[in-house]
Amino acid sequence: MKKYVFLFGLMFYVSALFSQAQTKKIQDDESVLILQTIQKKLKTLKTAEIKFILRTEKENKTLNTLQGHIWIKGEKYKLIIPTQYVYCDSINIWNYLPEQNEVSISHYDPQDDENAFNPIKLISNYQKYYRSAFIREISEKGIIVQIIDLYPLQAAPFFKIRVVIDKKQTEIIKIIISERNLYTYTYTFDSFIKNPNINDSFFIFNTLQYPNVEVIDMR
Repeated sequence: MKKYVFLFGLMFYVSALFSQAQTKKIQDDESVLILQTIQKKLKTLKTAEIKFILRTEKENKTLNTLQGHIWIKGEKYKLIIPTQYVYCDSINIWNYLPEQNEVSISHYDPQDDENAFNPIKLISNYQKYYRSAFIREISEKGIIVQIIDLYPLQAAPFFKIRVVIDKKQTEIIKIIISERNLYTYTYTFDSFIKNPNINDSFFIFNTLQYPNVEVIDMR
């Protein structure tokens, strides 16, 4: 799996949604109205806790499936997947690899794409624009869902992001990123807890919790 592909997916999904309200490019009117409704809801968030499943496929063959958990508070975030833990307190980033019991530390730079993992933060400063199109409305597992496709108007490794929305709840339940190299990344959101209480210390990597951890300080 590509480094950080799971977070790039989250990053693209939210930045795509919020660029819709800014761009003056020709858009599909129905898709814009739907996305703007979601935008209003997400703008009220101060913190969030998201559980998701990421499935990686190539040519309709599943290559990998993993579960992830991310917490967000302003510019702070913490992400846990089986092979990697990422902490960010808005000043530093700790990237912990449990198999190696190794953590690397670097400065947080919100302008650096390698560090810009916080999807809510990207709402206000991500500059890429997309063309949106309403595809269809269908029933899926007893839920009426709306499907919107997003197409980048600038060069990108992916050619389409499909957003699946619960119509009644006006919430995103699935994101599908289709890359030009035939890889597809599907993010299914198991839960999205709005405004949980999260202490700032939660976003700081504590070496005392990881005996004999090797620390690589790149600051």
